[in-house]
Amino acid sequence: MDKKVMRISPEAAEWIGAKLTPDHAGLLVTVNKKGCAGGEYEFKPLKADEVTPDYGWVEDQGMTLFYPRTLLLSLIGSELILYKDKFATRLDFNNPNEESRCGCGESIQLN
Repeated sequence: MDKKVMRISPEAAEWIGAKLTPDHAGLLVTVNKKGCAGGEYEFKPLKADEVTPDYGWVEDQGMTLFYPRTLLLSLIGSELILYKDKFATRLDFNNPNEESRCGCGESIQLN
């Protein structure tokens, strides 16, 4: 049984890999306080000198995801996916800890 905090879909890993440069340690995942449901996932390339002890991390599909340790319980069991439609391509989560999402699907409320 896989006991990772988060998983990364192969499509998301490929997309992230094409965006990160060799000086990036991985991708930082945070949840900011905005949007109609109260929060939005935010993704930021993270350089090695920006990694702090406040971050936990998970490695999957050859990628490293960092997250603030304070978000651990909100992210357990999530899968980072690549969402595509005819208008946009973006990273998103399948997160069992979401209580709700707004109508556009970009803003979330976590348990």
